[in-house]
Amino acid sequence: MEEFQKTLKDFENYLYFVLGRSKNTCESYIKDLEEIYNFFKEKGKEIFEISENDIEEFINRAKNIYDTTSINRKLSSLRTFAKFLARKDEKHSGLLKTIKNVKNLKDSREPPRVPDENEVISKIEAISSDRFDEIRDRAILELLYGSGLRASELINLKTENIHLDKEFIKVEGKGKKERFVPLSTKAKEAIEKYLKTKQEFFNGKPNHTQDFVFVNKKGKKLTRQGLWFILKKYGFYPHLLRHSFATHLISKGADLRSVQIMLGHSNLSTTQIYTKVFPSVLQETIKKFHPLEFLTENKRKEKEYKRK
Repeated sequence: MEEFQKTLKDFENYLYFVLGRSKNTCESYIKDLEEIYNFFKEKGKEIFEISENDIEEFINRAKNIYDTTSINRKLSSLRTFAKFLARKDEKHSGLLKTIKNVKNLKDSREPPRVPDENEVISKIEAISSDRFDEIRDRAILELLYGSGLRASELINLKTENIHLDKEFIKVEGKGKKERFVPLSTKAKEAIEKYLKTKQEFFNGKPNHTQDFVFVNKKGKKLTRQGLWFILKKYGFYPHLLRHSFATHLISKGADLRSVQIMLGHSNLSTTQIYTKVFPSVLQETIKKFHPLEFLTENKRKEKEYKRK
């Protein structure tokens, strides 16, 4: 166990400093690996020597406890750990080959349920704009719904990465990957007003951060818990607004690839979950852009012409 814990610590440093994973991701991976290690330890097996059948046994047990997404993350943790071990010592390359043969479970998630656009908009517009915290809250909601940011991306958003003149922001997403996200007109106006109010509110007051965009009344960087509390007041939670952003865009016919880029999804398959809500949008895309559809339409017009 002592050797494994030392290896885990090295792995955690590798995740954070080499791969650039977030603190939350590192903690999740370590927790996953400790669970996997303990599972096989109880069976008298070392994690470094497990077989494909052993992993399948772990998966079957996990199905009774976790959903598909959680199980696939645990497999991802094990794969990344196996790659790390193989880089350190070739004797562990067998584990890497084993885990590569194990497929992720098919994701059968249903698309998240989201409120309709009128409900979201009415709640945002109902926020008063008299006090500093209300103006800040309005800017937060406009940005989350208007740009689809993750909670961590919003609280870590820096002032230097807001480009109001060009109507975009630079965001650092998962794995410290940067992306540029356009600002809606409403979000731009709300942020503009908030930044001006923020400057006036903290003028002459010491010890307030100027690096981060969103702060509490004491001028300290807004925490994840603080953000959750703010959104709860208005009947939201961070990912609900992100889901609403994606769902409402796709329902209006937005290009799936464009939505993927704005959300910061590495794989298009992650974004495709939203198409389950509006398969008609994809059907419409085929009708509008596929060459066979043009051919069919031209033949139809030709037949109509001949009838005349």
